[in-house]
Amino acid sequence: MHVAMARFWSLILLWPVAGFDLGGLLSTQHAVDELTDRTFSQHMKDHPVTAILFYAPWCFFSQQVMPAWDQAAQKLEIHDPPIRLAKVDTSRYASVGEENEIHEYPTMKLFVDGTVFSYDGQGRGWQQIVKWVNRHLERDHVLKSVEDAETYLHDNELAVVGLFPDGFDSSSFVKAATHYDDIVFAEARGQAIATEIADHLGRHARLLCETITVGQSSSSSKEVTLPRDDLHCDGSPRNPQRPEWTDKFEVAVQGKTLTVKRTDQSAGWGQLIQIKCCDDEKKVEKEHPKFPVPSVVMFFPYDERYAIFEGDLTNYHALDKFINGRRTPTVMRMDQDAAEKIFSANPDNVPALIFITDSADSAEEKVFREAAMKLRGRVHACISGTSSLMERRVVEMVGDGQPPLLALVEVPSYESTRGQYHVPRKYRLPLGGATSEKIVGFVSDFEGGRLKPWLKSEAEPSAEDMKVAVVPLVGTTFTAGVEDESKDVLVDFFAPWCGHCRKFEPLYKELAKNLRHVKSLKIAKIDATRNEVEGVQITGFPTIILFPAGKLPKRHVMYHGSRQPEDMIAWLQRECSIKFDAKPPPVKEGAEAAESGLLDPDEEDL
Repeated sequence: MHVAMARFWSLILLWPVAGFDLGGLLSTQHAVDELTDRTFSQHMKDHPVTAILFYAPWCFFSQQVMPAWDQAAQKLEIHDPPIRLAKVDTSRYASVGEENEIHEYPTMKLFVDGTVFSYDGQGRGWQQIVKWVNRHLERDHVLKSVEDAETYLHDNELAVVGLFPDGFDSSSFVKAATHYDDIVFAEARGQAIATEIADHLGRHARLLCETITVGQSSSSSKEVTLPRDDLHCDGSPRNPQRPEWTDKFEVAVQGKTLTVKRTDQSAGWGQLIQIKCCDDEKKVEKEHPKFPVPSVVMFFPYDERYAIFEGDLTNYHALDKFINGRRTPTVMRMDQDAAEKIFSANPDNVPALIFITDSADSAEEKVFREAAMKLRGRVHACISGTSSLMERRVVEMVGDGQPPLLALVEVPSYESTRGQYHVPRKYRLPLGGATSEKIVGFVSDFEGGRLKPWLKSEAEPSAEDMKVAVVPLVGTTFTAGVEDESKDVLVDFFAPWCGHCRKFEPLYKELAKNLRHVKSLKIAKIDATRNEVEGVQITGFPTIILFPAGKLPKRHVMYHGSRQPEDMIAWLQRECSIKFDAKPPPVKEGAEAAESGLLDPDEEDL
């Protein structure tokens, strides 16, 4: 809504109750600092960790969030150390809004020692605001003692710890921390404390812990099987659906059997709970790895359980790639969770290497797993079957063919696509006689730009099929079909099940017949559901695109007007690079085509 109009309606809505508190909507007594253009800079210097609400008093949504912001401020005052919340009327102090790139009201931002986090929570209640602040502060958590490290590691499965001496530049570590919602980061600063914590982390690295999924229960107790004997389990369960859940439980371990019992009442539970179980520290071997200072160590609940970054600690991209390559297991099984992780955009565009098989523990799978170990950090490796819905979708995405199949899927980053959906590029490697070295070479060729994308395509049309006014194209012939520099090419991207496409079909054929005499114009069609083309994004059917004659790469022009032949001809005369006369030349006397009585190929269905 226009700013002036939004302000007008806000004043109209508030006018009948002006002067009343309304639960804090109009109250000026807020539990946060009210900043101005004169006090903003000094406040940020005095409080390098602070959250700011940029608002306009006439904005209805700003008024809605005010009470929640006040309550969040009260909750965070007891944080150790306290976190300051402030607000600034950027409709009045425009220079503050411009400096902080404020384009809408309200906007919430968290400032942490020069790093800025925009609000990305769900909802605007005080609980969501507090959770947002705490989540980002955990990323820059400073470990000041061994006790801090113990608590930190106990509560987080995916954790990255920086061990830095005095004066060490940890800016690359801090920058990497901003990219991950599922990983928590912490630093130990200072040679003495970093060395002490490094020794403790080494002992922790020998202590294997498991997150045991207990799930739901219809009764007050439930038994699950543990992966090994002598595990010690925590009686405070985790609940991924509701982290604030307060139901009480006790646990008991007998051999490999874990018994979970609810103690606050005689009832079952409907939430998906998890229990953390660890080896007995007394049984852990005395020898443990030595973590140097400075270094970065990552802990995770799978594979080798921990890893030390051995690259340049000031190289952000190398550190980020190291972390991203270990935020998932070396080889995952395809399910909803795995799909979200490997197909989501990521800063370094790590591709997904997918092995599709119908057989468990096959020779090809063993080769794939061997290659995945060598490719860690360069790809997200995943094994997919063909039975579940998610697996069938993956099979459909990477193309036709019988398993086993190996496909590399390139997922573009959000930044590279500017937020628009793009069909992932896919590359295929025949598995006949494949070795781990061959698979590694395949990925290296991709990284070096030496591979051509695999495109889904129908069988190429025969020479006889091409002798029609509307030329058929398929995935493998599309590029050659439109890149003729001497021709303007009009293409209808259709779907065989599309009613609008069927209705347009006779009009498009009529257009082609009317312009058959124009040798500089090619009129073509392609089934966009059975064929993929590089560089063209189709979001609806039918989509009509002109590729004007000229130097490569050709630009393309989308048609949005009436689909009547005469209207399309007028548009083509304006947009085609090579001008033409829409009227066919007169037929010479005696040269009329004889009637054959056979069906014209152009009269067949699309």
